[in-house]
Formats: sequence, structure tokens, C-alpha cells
Amino acid sequence: MTATFDVINPATEQVVDSVRLVGVDETDAAIGRAHAAFPAWRAVAPGDRARLLRRFADAVEADLENLARLEVLNAGHTIGNARWEAGNV
Repeated sequence: MTATFDVINPATEQVVDSVRLVGVDETDAAIGRAHAAFPAWRAVAPGDRARLLRRFADAVEADLENLARLEVLNAGHTIGNARWEAGNV
């Protein structure tokens, strides 16, 4: 059986979702993958890196309402504050 963590909406105390918990081995593996990927990211030219980060920003902007809704459920923020937070990622 896999252990999970319930994400609770602080405003309603209802479970929003359950997140699978990982152990030390899975955490170490993820850190290892990030460490292995870093040299390639470091080698990306600044202009290309900026272009990629702008693409990420565009993806966030395209999904802003969904991200804001999730933040409302997760943290109990007002929708306006959640939109602001998501827009500042």
C-alpha cells in the first residue's frame, strides 16, 4: 500500500486531493536526475534560456484560472490573490 498525504482545503476542511508520498530512494533518484540535467541547462545560451522561460510563462498564463483555482483550494486564498500569485510564477 502506498502512503499518501491528504491536501486539505483550509476554508472547508475537505480533502482536495491525495498526493502519493515518496521515500528516500525516490527522492534521491529525482535529485540525481536534476543534478544530471543541470550541465545541459547551464550550457543553454542565455537567449535560448530566456525563450524557454518565456514559453513556460506563456503556459502558466494560458492555465492561469486553473492554477488560481487550485491555489484557492490548497491555501484558502481569495481568487484575486491566487490569480496574482499564479501570474507571478
